[in-house]
Amino acid sequence: MASTTAAPSTTKMQLVGFKNFVRHNPKSDRFTMHKFHHVEFYCQDATNVSKRFGWGAGLNLVAKSDQSTGNHAYASYVMQSGDLQLVITAPYSRQNQKATSTAPLPHFDVPFAHEFCAKHGLAVRAMGISVEDAKAAYDISVANGGEGVTPPQELTDAATGQVSVVSEVKLYGEVVLRFVSGNFAGRFLPGYENVEGPDVSIGLQRLDHAVGNLPNLLEAMDYVCGFTGWHEYAEFTAEDVGTVDSGLNSMVLANNTETILLPMNEPTFGTKRKSQIQTFLEQNEGPGLQHMALKTNDIFHTLSEMRKRTHLGGFDFMPKPSAAYYKNLPAKIGDVFTAAQYEKIEQLGLLVDKDDQGILLQIFTK
Repeated sequence: MASTTAAPSTTKMQLVGFKNFVRHNPKSDRFTMHKFHHVEFYCQDATNVSKRFGWGAGLNLVAKSDQSTGNHAYASYVMQSGDLQLVITAPYSRQNQKATSTAPLPHFDVPFAHEFCAKHGLAVRAMGISVEDAKAAYDISVANGGEGVTPPQELTDAATGQVSVVSEVKLYGEVVLRFVSGNFAGRFLPGYENVEGPDVSIGLQRLDHAVGNLPNLLEAMDYVCGFTGWHEYAEFTAEDVGTVDSGLNSMVLANNTETILLPMNEPTFGTKRKSQIQTFLEQNEGPGLQHMALKTNDIFHTLSEMRKRTHLGGFDFMPKPSAAYYKNLPAKIGDVFTAAQYEKIEQLGLLVDKDDQGILLQIFTK
């Protein structure tokens, strides 16, 4: 049930840095939120982009909406592995000013989608989260300062009568926070047609967090916390994670159950090189979602498969650290890994970090 009783404090956010930050969960969500539902990308060629994501990351095409299903406003393909859902969407002709009743999302704006792609290129348009009541989530968000984008819309599955409700509020830049609720038990949303095929998954399980870049961190944090009630989960300043060449400030927002993690970054200035965050803002022509962290239960297998595909249309990865980095790892991390596993870590170019919460293995694509 949605509620406005657990209203968060109106205290403005402040940066204190990693060492001074004390994590506290006030359970302050303004409405009930469950987990990430999907991430939707806008692009100019949904067919090729979805195939590239499918091949490069081992994602299954599980549902579609395009001209073959009667949708003449846009092509949209749902790629899935485990609980991870990426939706790749491209508009058709500008002559179709608005989506028609044959399109699953009647609010889809064809001219806007073209303008979005011309401005940002391939980029995230919507961060979808599963909520108890998408109508209440929208109403409460707008009542608490959120900028409404799409009022609640009820989508009904013709075959079963099951319903999804979708609504959208501005998150940052031209990225929206999309609320999804209802009893629809099918794939993605009503109106999408199921696609059957062999399982090509290579182990990706879910979205762990999604990071946005923007010019003013505290302003954005106050805005998003204000309408969602989310709390701060972690933070890092330029002194914590920056270098003499480039810097950033970062704060992480979370819902009550901490199943939805949304870090946000801002650039810092006065370093030798321009902050990578500022570079993103310039190239993206404004705020946007910069990267996503994808969880796998076997990173050795997942990364081995992804690396096999790098030169065959897959994803490129950042250069691996020096040999000295890997030589010093056993002393830093301990005997958690066998000698063979340490060798595999170096072979794959993985980064390893350890704290009181455990050990993290990760790598970044380019």
